[in-house]
Amino acid sequence: MTEVKLRVYWADCDPAGLVYFGNFFRLIGQAEEELYLRAFQNREKLFEALSVWMPRVEVHANFLSPIRSGRAIRVRLDPQLKGEKTARIEFEVLDDETSAVFATGYVTVVCVDRATFKSRPIPTEIRQALAGG
Repeated sequence: MTEVKLRVYWADCDPAGLVYFGNFFRLIGQAEEELYLRAFQNREKLFEALSVWMPRVEVHANFLSPIRSGRAIRVRLDPQLKGEKTARIEFEVLDDETSAVFATGYVTVVCVDRATFKSRPIPTEIRQALAGG
């Protein structure tokens, strides 16, 4: 499990100063980027070197409480390998100060070949990154 601390900015929010629901997934993506940086290296360079993409094929979120602009949050990621080609990254978004849960959910990714976009087994280096190094 990986935990990343982030700050919510006005640009993440709607006119009421609350994080726009679609931006939750941007914050999850930012935490996922940190997961790769902590465990291995730059995700983009890794995928290029391995000639793969890891597109999202499913996302789900339960929005439990709004996040206001300026809040410090923590995003917890719990990647789980599902067979040879798929990973499900479960997440929680929490208030950094109170640990109140703002959202829970998951993102499912599938490994595909860059040239053909056909599914293929997740390379060992990516498996290691998802497992925390």
